[in-house]
Amino acid sequence: MGDRLDRVETSLHQTVEEAAARFGAIDPDLAAVADEVVAFVATGGKRLRPLLVLLGHELTGADGDVVPAAVAVELVHTWALVHDDVIDGDATRRGRATTHRGFAERHAARGWAGDTDHYGIAMAILVGDLVAVLADQSFEQTAADPAHLAVARAEFTAMRLEVMAGQVLDVQVAAERTTDLDRSLRVATLKSGRYSVTRPLQLGARLGGASPGLMDHLARVGDALGVAFQLRDDLLGVLGDPARTGKPVGGDLREGKRTVLVAEAATRLDPASLARLETTLGDQAADDETVRRCIADLVDSGAVDAVQARVDDLLATASAELDDLAGGSAASALHALAAELGSRTH
Repeated sequence: MGDRLDRVETSLHQTVEEAAARFGAIDPDLAAVADEVVAFVATGGKRLRPLLVLLGHELTGADGDVVPAAVAVELVHTWALVHDDVIDGDATRRGRATTHRGFAERHAARGWAGDTDHYGIAMAILVGDLVAVLADQSFEQTAADPAHLAVARAEFTAMRLEVMAGQVLDVQVAAERTTDLDRSLRVATLKSGRYSVTRPLQLGARLGGASPGLMDHLARVGDALGVAFQLRDDLLGVLGDPARTGKPVGGDLREGKRTVLVAEAATRLDPASLARLETTLGDQAADDETVRRCIADLVDSGAVDAVQARVDDLLATASAELDDLAGGSAASALHALAAELGSRTH
């Protein structure tokens, strides 16, 4: 894994640093935006999606430098995170202030005119938009057969459309206060499953001229792994260690996320516990004791175990599919990733 990640990391940092220098040179007041893009990337991340682009390409046995496409996928993820933090009202990301909070604090510290929070949100939207432009720029620098590149571009578009669809549904479900297991699973598939695993794998494979059979195989592997990844994320969003996740305990509850975990709990909780959960969901001012009681209810009801069982079943499905996948070190790396996803702590 190390060499692949090193190539992605080097190219990613070079891409954002060069772009930041160009952007900041337009006007001195743009330097803060340029610096935020560089700083956000520098805080790290799993780099799962770009790694999967490289692995998907390797499975085809094709030549060519597809690192720029892998970087493009990571930049789409960066753009989505910046905007997602605005949507969720998060204060921290990866152990630092979220982009909108950081700019709001800068506005307040300088005593500028206008609403501090509005300024922070506006700047975060623009930072995300800038990163989206960099993602397109990076994708176009991919060295692949032009015919394969054209087909892969369609995968790149599909990935972005699906994650936006998942985001819209996520916001809508929270607004409607809908608790429905099938709908929660659909959101998990669109918002994370396809975007985090399936599409990056398929994009890399498309760049290598993958056969229809390989594409179908990767769809089965990717959807199982991707939903497992999101369900594990749902568990961490409630139970994760803030020191490792970079987010507060119970953050997903205060944000009102109607996850599969919440849907599983809704069928198991007694009326009083369910009423407490419903009251707490989306209440940013919920006190720590109430949140802790809700978390205890989720555990005691068996909902947490039920979601982890789903994760285990999905990983078993992905593993079985991977056993039938020829691909040498790339297939071995995917097996290792599957094992990590089931037990990750951040």
